[in-house]
Amino acid sequence: MNNINSEKGVTLVEVLVSITLLSIVLITLMNIFPQMGMMNNHTKLKAQGINTAKEVLLKWQNDNDRIKNFFATPDVSVIPEYKPITGNAYNFEYVNGDFLVNVKINKNFSKESDIYNAHLIVVKLYNKNKTDIVVSETYGYVKIRR
Repeated sequence: MNNINSEKGVTLVEVLVSITLLSIVLITLMNIFPQMGMMNNHTKLKAQGINTAKEVLLKWQNDNDRIKNFFATPDVSVIPEYKPITGNAYNFEYVNGDFLVNVKINKNFSKESDIYNAHLIVVKLYNKNKTDIVVSETYGYVKIRR
């Protein structure tokens, strides 16, 4: 009887149970890592898209000569890197790195900006490979300074 109570060590069943539980935990953790990588790539693309959209908007807002020339003759010759979309002189697109950039400028003043004589400009960025996915979108107003 003394022999049974003084046993030290682990039984084979306990070892198998612990290996099984450890395997379940490790397999669960291993499935998380690829998902984290995909989310990181998506977040990186989204952050780049936001920054690019803001840069395009600021470029339009700060380049008064381009704005004056554009509204004098709304033609793509003023902005050679852009291509008009279906003959619309106020809707352009061009490729910028991983993105297809779409810029749309309202020819007429919007009601919100009528007092300031500002034109609404909308910048949308699409994934270059999947043009139906909007990565980022921003808008602002451009004003012709005299």
